[in-house]
Amino acid sequence: MSKKPKVAIFYDWLNQWGGAERLLLDILQIFPQASLFTSVHQPNKTSWLPPSIKIKTCFLNKFKMFKTNSILSLLLQPIAIEQFDFSNFNILISISSMHGKALLTSPQTTHINYCLNPNRYLYKHSSLLAKLYQKIDFIYAQRPDYYLTISPYIQKQIKKYYQRSSTVIPPGTDLSLFKLPAKQNRQNYFLVVSRLVKHKKIDLAIKACQQLKIKLKIVGTGRHSNYFKHIANHQYVEFLGHVSDKELVKLYQQSQALICPQLEDFGLTAIEAQACGTPVIALNKGGYPQTIVHQKTGILFDQQTVTRLKSAIKQFQQLKFYPQTCSKNAHHFSKTNFMLNFYQQVIKLWQKQPKKIPTIT
Repeated sequence: MSKKPKVAIFYDWLNQWGGAERLLLDILQIFPQASLFTSVHQPNKTSWLPPSIKIKTCFLNKFKMFKTNSILSLLLQPIAIEQFDFSNFNILISISSMHGKALLTSPQTTHINYCLNPNRYLYKHSSLLAKLYQKIDFIYAQRPDYYLTISPYIQKQIKKYYQRSSTVIPPGTDLSLFKLPAKQNRQNYFLVVSRLVKHKKIDLAIKACQQLKIKLKIVGTGRHSNYFKHIANHQYVEFLGHVSDKELVKLYQQSQALICPQLEDFGLTAIEAQACGTPVIALNKGGYPQTIVHQKTGILFDQQTVTRLKSAIKQFQQLKFYPQTCSKNAHHFSKTNFMLNFYQQVIKLWQKQPKKIPTIT
């Protein structure tokens, strides 16, 4: 019987649901025997996790004040997670946009960081404190043995900020779930699927649709939901909250287009929509230029303004889009391809140097 490596997986915090959490589930499926580590875990917000998963947390999880993405928890997370012991594992995979790269490992454990983004908030600021912390972040970034990442956009940032090379392995979507309908039944609405937080720029979609007097349905929850509801005219905007995957597929299939006004490092919802035959109107930055074919599977616009988004919607309305073309493009980003490529790359990197600790037989 072939030997399998003992794998540990680290994820920054388990307290919400979004595209990154769907990605975590895919990686847990690749390595079903892996141990899962995190800084804080809120069980009431992680019903999406398989009940069989055993979760190990650090001391931050003992204190209620740290169970949010507060500044204090961000500052203490690197110190807290250094206490984890990975000496009995062959491979550590840290899936992170924050401090997963700061984890300490012994020489016999291969640390592979799957970088979702290099701490996007930190590098937006130029204050003395931010510059100091950028230097600390750079030191942490030298700890992983290897980097994988989700898009060429993030690959460039890893090189710019960390001076590290990385391999791009884009996430994939479940094409057995997100697929073309048996019969087309387009409805007269546009769709947003997102966490309801301000940096997602959902207000641009709300204002654009209200000014154009077109219907918009918004799927998702988040800490700024009341803010978005306050600025919305409910004659045109409907908030659906959390929906099941089955309901989400139907919403994709019946919508005119998915609107993505936010900057995304990859943008998994754009793949889901296209897999359902639905075009995407998205910002021409980040991961979207990699996944959307302009004027074939969607419309890309250059600036995050209501005016530019309105122009993109008007341009969309003047063109013809074909569900089969959208679906075909999405098949380049299948969950099956992702899982195979990710597994092969992880094993390849681990096998570069023989390890001297027990493996699973």
